[in-house]
Amino acid sequence: MMMDSSNGWLTTLTDLAIILFMVTAADLSNAEMPVEHEDSAPQIVTSAQPMAIFRPQASGASLPDWLDSQQADARLRLTILIRYQARDRQAAIDSGLALARQAEVAGKPARLIVEEGERNDVVVFQAYDTDPQTMARNLLAGDH
Repeated sequence: MMMDSSNGWLTTLTDLAIILFMVTAADLSNAEMPVEHEDSAPQIVTSAQPMAIFRPQASGASLPDWLDSQQADARLRLTILIRYQARDRQAAIDSGLALARQAEVAGKPARLIVEEGERNDVVVFQAYDTDPQTMARNLLAGDH
């Protein structure tokens, strides 16, 4: 039985990708870890693709009702994102804290992110996020 030679380029491309991966991994394993400075920039908050999104509306469901309707998965992390215009800062913070209290009473503690923006906005979402500090500790503790 003869092998089809039209797919030979796929094998070559795969080999090159594996070689590139191995060279990159070897280089990273020899890299020095950056020194942590106390005056370093603030931590960047990252989030995975949202699995479910809630926007509070006067005539819509409440946050606890929405949380009850969501699947129970301990890996899902609840985030409340509040954006505000400069003049509405305190009202935005107060509404974010109120939503965080509602979530906590419903048994789903939330991460609260408050940032200045071009318009006022409130978004609550669940995503398969990893706590950045835990991830960093796990990476530092592992053998490299």
